Amino acid sequence: MFSYPNAHLAQVEIAQIKKKEKEKFENEKEKKIEKEISKIQNRQNNEIQAMELRIENHKNQLMREEANKLNEIELKYKNKERGLERQHKAEREHFERIISCKGRKKRISRSMPKNY
Repeated sequence: MFSYPNAHLAQVEIAQIKKKEKEKFENEKEKKIEKEISKIQNRQNNEIQAMELRIENHKNQLMREEANKLNEIELKYKNKERGLERQHKAEREHFERIISCKGRKKRISRSMPKNY
């Protein structure tokens, strides 16, 4: 036969089982959520690291390009400086020859007799 006290115990037992199942479900759900959050955080961290690496590589590339440009400019101006130094030396030598030739003519003309 069916008795109310037994029914009440069955209801209490069912309620406890439902409560345990609900807690178990909530714990599993929370673990899944934490696992997904962890995956997302790991993915985002990997993306950030990859971005930082790309930024660093790009920065290094720009620094190399800038160094190359500076070297080219420095070489260009050194070549111009050497060219100017050669030009100045050539001009100096030219004027020194002119001056030394004029000086020799004066010395030669002074040492020669006037009747000559």
